[in-house]
Amino acid sequence: MIARRNLLKGSAGLPLEDRWYLASLTSARAYTAFGFAADRVPMNAANLCPMPSAISAAVERYSRELDRDMSAPNRRRIEAMKETARSGIAGQLGTAGDEIAIVRNTSEANSIVVQGLALRSGDEVLLWDQNHPSNALAWEVRAAREGFKVRYFAVPLAAQSIGEVVDGVSAALGPRTRMVSFTHISNITGFRLPAAEICAELRRRRPDLFIHIDGAQTWGVRDVNLAEWDCDSFSGSAHKWYMGPRETGMLYVRRESQEAVAPVVVSIPWGNDVEPSVAGARRYEALGQRDDASIAALAETVAWHGALTPAFVAHRATAVADRLRAALHDIDVPLVSPGHADFRSNVIILAASANNRGALAERVFEDSGVIPAPTGGLRLSPHIYNTAEHVERVVGAVGRVRDKLG
Repeated sequence: MIARRNLLKGSAGLPLEDRWYLASLTSARAYTAFGFAADRVPMNAANLCPMPSAISAAVERYSRELDRDMSAPNRRRIEAMKETARSGIAGQLGTAGDEIAIVRNTSEANSIVVQGLALRSGDEVLLWDQNHPSNALAWEVRAAREGFKVRYFAVPLAAQSIGEVVDGVSAALGPRTRMVSFTHISNITGFRLPAAEICAELRRRRPDLFIHIDGAQTWGVRDVNLAEWDCDSFSGSAHKWYMGPRETGMLYVRRESQEAVAPVVVSIPWGNDVEPSVAGARRYEALGQRDDASIAALAETVAWHGALTPAFVAHRATAVADRLRAALHDIDVPLVSPGHADFRSNVIILAASANNRGALAERVFEDSGVIPAPTGGLRLSPHIYNTAEHVERVVGAVGRVRDKLG
């Protein structure tokens, strides 16, 4: 575990661009703390983040410990770290441990809500038209089977105020709308919905609505307090911005809403009766045998974030994204992503046609050694492990393919 005092030691007075890692990240090069090569720099956090080297080592260490000793006491010791992870995640998100389930990723968390929420023929589900397939197509598949209706709302990318967006979403409510489900930050445009304000207005208009938020592009990069968001559920993946072990994620379901969402898998450790013997949201993680080494390492990831603090991570990540956005503006490249301060995020997407964005991503990577993604255009999603040098390299490469963007 990383001691907070060591992380903070020596950081006072440093400029923001040099404070992106503290104590445990003592090298002048980001990739010595994270393990990626100088010519393989990740800038695709919207899809997959590198783990800090200490977390990678923890996954390997716990795996070796389990292989060496599979006795019940040793397994219980390692499995108990799930509760450490749960309580730490809950604390960082401003909620209670009994409202957090440790699942495998956002898609699984979304699917628990999609499949578990009770709906009848004639009911309506309202979705953002920029939702991820696990929070859009999944609803369509179930609706085709059961006869309820799926409808979508749109948000103008050029929106100029939070009120404009909130009014547009709430106006889309219909008399049969039973639930509203939206992605907080779009992976295809980078637009960040004003989640707290949307929830407040929806709840004011329809107190009985079930509201689900897909936080795949939020958890680990935004400093979120779910106690201030009046939603019923929230999902996230550790392998993205949280920089944790792969195939670990979380689902928050607030205590008052848990009876409304039925578990979709019932196995160990549910218990032996129809009613679960596990408390609260743990009912959603009765999935049988899990990768206990990764879950134990998730507990160390929680401590890593706790030592840095979610506020610092958000502050640093935003600073990197702002530097990148400003540099792209300086070379006058067309952006899909909004520039408005209320709606922008760390998901920055350059306009590129569908037929050449893959080739552009490859060319930028080969030229700069920085890894983008061909999602929604040419997507760059930097995080705290990215430096000013990485920004300069990738912007230089983008400038050299400027004529192919648009």
